[in-house]
Formats: sequence, C-alpha cells, structure tokens
Amino acid sequence: MNRMAFCAIVAAAVTTPAAAQEVKNFDGPFVGVQLGWQQDRRIATTSTVPPVTTRVSGDGLVYGGQLGYDANMGGAVLGVEGSIIGRTGSNGSAALPFETGRTVNVTARVGWLLSPESLLYARGGYSNARFSTTNPAGNSANQGGYTLGAGFERALTDTVSARIEYAYSNYGSDAVPGIGGPVRLEYRRNGITAGFKLRF
Repeated sequence: MNRMAFCAIVAAAVTTPAAAQEVKNFDGPFVGVQLGWQQDRRIATTSTVPPVTTRVSGDGLVYGGQLGYDANMGGAVLGVEGSIIGRTGSNGSAALPFETGRTVNVTARVGWLLSPESLLYARGGYSNARFSTTNPAGNSANQGGYTLGAGFERALTDTVSARIEYAYSNYGSDAVPGIGGPVRLEYRRNGITAGFKLRF
C-alpha cells in the first residue's frame, strides 16, 4: 500500500508541471517579417467641363516587418499589430506618374481557431502611405486612410508561425493644381503578403 501511494505521488508530481507548462499558440508578443505583391491605383479627375477621369496603377514587390500582441481566449484570438512596409517598382503613366513610399499600419484583428494550430482572422485599422508625383503640378503627401484584410495563420512550432493575408486600403483623396483647374486625386491599394512570426 505504501508503494502504491508513493507511485501515485510521483505520477502527480510529474504530470502537474507538464500540464502547467502547456503552451497556447497565437498568444503573447511577437515580431515578424512579410513579403508579397502590391498594386497601387491612382484616380485623377479634372475640374473641367466635362470632367476627365484618368486611372493608372502599378505593381511591385512589397516587404516589411511588424510587431504586436495576441491574446488567445480559447476559441478566439484578439490582437493588435503595428507594421511598416516598402514597395519596389514604379507606377502610373507618362501623363500621371506617381511613386509609392513607406506605409505605416496600426490594426486590430480578431481570429477564430479552426484547430489549436490553425487561425482564420480578419483585420482592420489605420494606414498612412506616402505618395509623390511630378504631374499635374508635382506634390508629395502622406495620405491617411483605412485598411481591411483577412488571412490564415498556422503555428509551425511553439514560437514560430506562418501566415498569408489579403488587404485592401483606401487613402481618400486630395486636390492639386492642374491645367484648366484643380485635379482630384484618389488613392486605392490591393495587396497579398506572406510572412513568418516569432513569439517570445
């Protein structure tokens, strides 16, 4: 009987720490990197009568990093994230050339656990992008707007995960001088990125 009691105590001592050390995926602070494709679109509408609308776009490689925090609630994950990204390539046409600079995003996300290792999520928040042009009159501006997206994340280990995400961004509009009067410029964006996160 004493031997049985001793074995039960040893078993409890071994299994209790193991249960206490169980790791939750998608939980805690993280840093990450991302790489993908991005298309920037600019729509110019003149103030002439009748108005003339010109739509131009450009594609490029997008790259950047992020940091944030997730809270695994059991069946759902809530999180916040800040990121900064850049883009290669040129945009537009000879009539309406423009360049895309850095973009800063601050977003929140809510996710649903499909399994302990798989997360489907939606994201939304504030985005600020820098655009510059030499035509109609030349301007450079930081455009603030919103970004919305959805993605899938998979835990590869206790500390490393991989994700793929689509995002749409809208940066509103501004007006610049042009031949015949002001020109209204609108800014839109679509992007698909993949990346890795390291949790600590």
